[in-house]
Amino acid sequence: MALTWRTVTCAALLVAAAASLLPLETERLRATVGGYAVMNCHLDFPFGNEIPYHLQWDKDGETILSWLSGEGAVRVADRWGGRVRRVGDGGGPAGLGRGSINVSAVRETDAGLYRCRVLFPNRSPPARNNGTFYYLEVDGGNLIVTPPMNTTVVEGERAELECAPRAAGADVQWRRAGGGDAPTAAPNGSLVLLHAAAADLGEYECLVRAPDGQLQTASAFLDVHYKAKVVYSPKERYLAAGKAASLDCHFSANPPLTNLRWEKDGFLFDPYNVPGVFYSMNGSLLFNRVDESHEGVYSCTPYNALGTEGASGGVRVRVLRAPRLSARPQPLYVARLGDTLTLPCAVAEPPHHAAPAPALRWTRKDGSSLPEGRHSLRDGNLTISELAEEDRGVYVCTASNEAADVVAETELLIENVPPRAPYNLTARPTSRTIHLSWVPGGSGVDAEYTVWYRERGAGGEWRTMRLLSRGVAEATLLGLRSAADYELRVLAQDHLGDGLFSKPLVVRTLDSEISEDLGTASAAAITESDVTASGEVGEVGDVGDDGEEMEVTVRLIEEGALVRWSRAPHDHTRCSVRWYRGEARDPLAAAHTHHDYLLVSEVEEGAEYLARVWCASGARGGAALRVPQYTRMRGVAAGAAAAALLLAAAAGALWAARHRLCRAPRTPRTHRDKR
Repeated sequence: MALTWRTVTCAALLVAAAASLLPLETERLRATVGGYAVMNCHLDFPFGNEIPYHLQWDKDGETILSWLSGEGAVRVADRWGGRVRRVGDGGGPAGLGRGSINVSAVRETDAGLYRCRVLFPNRSPPARNNGTFYYLEVDGGNLIVTPPMNTTVVEGERAELECAPRAAGADVQWRRAGGGDAPTAAPNGSLVLLHAAAADLGEYECLVRAPDGQLQTASAFLDVHYKAKVVYSPKERYLAAGKAASLDCHFSANPPLTNLRWEKDGFLFDPYNVPGVFYSMNGSLLFNRVDESHEGVYSCTPYNALGTEGASGGVRVRVLRAPRLSARPQPLYVARLGDTLTLPCAVAEPPHHAAPAPALRWTRKDGSSLPEGRHSLRDGNLTISELAEEDRGVYVCTASNEAADVVAETELLIENVPPRAPYNLTARPTSRTIHLSWVPGGSGVDAEYTVWYRERGAGGEWRTMRLLSRGVAEATLLGLRSAADYELRVLAQDHLGDGLFSKPLVVRTLDSEISEDLGTASAAAITESDVTASGEVGEVGDVGDDGEEMEVTVRLIEEGALVRWSRAPHDHTRCSVRWYRGEARDPLAAAHTHHDYLLVSEVEEGAEYLARVWCASGARGGAALRVPQYTRMRGVAAGAAAAALLLAAAAGALWAARHRLCRAPRTPRTHRDKR
């Protein structure tokens, strides 16, 4: 230990003594072990004209780099090989002289005095104002004495990256940048690859850890040179006829590629002698317009400074024509809701049986997907089952290969299908009324119904009663003659238009005078299946007039008149609503509902209406509505606005007249005196 301390002390004294003897214009530089140092040196030619010169860099009197203009080769001492290079001649930062150097992978032993010298062999004296000095101080070498340096080897040769620790007991590890496998260090700390491969190319990092946990790292790049070689070669390529295309040679080369040779069908293929074929920058073949003459078996052979590992396998090039459809859909299809429709589309077989068949697919032009769970594809044909409204649109059949895409479009329209006819009509007559109910032909949610009825046998004309709310499938006909036969039909309507009439139902009202008040016994039902409408039947079941009073309101909304009534919570019994105009005894319409509201869609301006509500729970009530005369109100408002404008105009004219009178000139007193 005493010897080591004495050695370090002596080295420090020698460095201090050397520093005190440095030339006056010496520039000090500082670098760390494993880092780099750039030393600038400008070439000072006589009168500014470049003449042959000799560049030389010395370190502590030893020549480490020598370069003679005209030869172009740099001579570097063995110990500095791979670590010293010129950077002033376009290879380094701007502002550096043409004689500058970069010292990389700095070691502790690199500390010392450097000098740049420029000699002119063909003139006397041979030197002129040259001698640039740098003193390099090296820090951070407490763990690594010799860091690794960039190394270049040929594939298959031995590669070694040196990393010498200061202490014998230090732990040395290596790792590869990018997360590759961590190589194992040799006993001396160096990384040794007995047979370097192309895959070993990359950056490696040396990690030296002291027993006390202190860590120091240094990196170097291993460059592995190898002959140019083909890395991938497909067996077959299809080129699109009539289009531009390229045929690539997939190679790898280090040093870079210097030449690439193509062969076709075993003969040298020179694109310079073939019209429409060119070389690209990377050696690929470029076809300006592909035709059948370009078919054949191609191979490529890459070369670099080390040679080649051989030609690629043969690539058979085939020329493809655009696909052709043998069956295509019609331009337009019209189908009904719920139907099943098949749209044909088939592609013709390619002329080359070895060529892949074109791909065929169906899409929708608006980008939406095909009906999920309701479509199938077979031999190119698209089948859609249970057609719905959302299936309308444009469908596209596309056949594609590497040559082109061929499309066929067709539009699908869903036929407007009106609602189906109501069925299972059931009637309950009294002496003056008939209560009619039915089953909707479709969902019945959006349908509106109109009841058509007439008295038979007396040339009676058809009368209609339109229900006030959508989806209501029952109605009561009022004001009928007793003991008379009536023919009933129901018509359904929705946004698509009128549907079909139901089957006719003939009903006979009772021949005895029975009160129409609510609360009597239920009548027997008469249905479509009854052969005759005659017989003794009771009257409609309704609620009597002795029930409790409930609040009923009627108010105007944008859609018409809204009738609402209040009843006990969770009371969903059926209620009957009758709609009267003025003091008329016969209602305009009647309806039954389980809700607590009813919408009357048609009301007239200036009319008065009355709504009466009876519920099966016994509650009853009524309310009146008077519809304002909007047309008259708009006329009055317009007249008032016109009168206001006339008054404003008159006031403006009066003000202007008074203003002119007030400003009329008066005769001066002196003039009157003279007169």
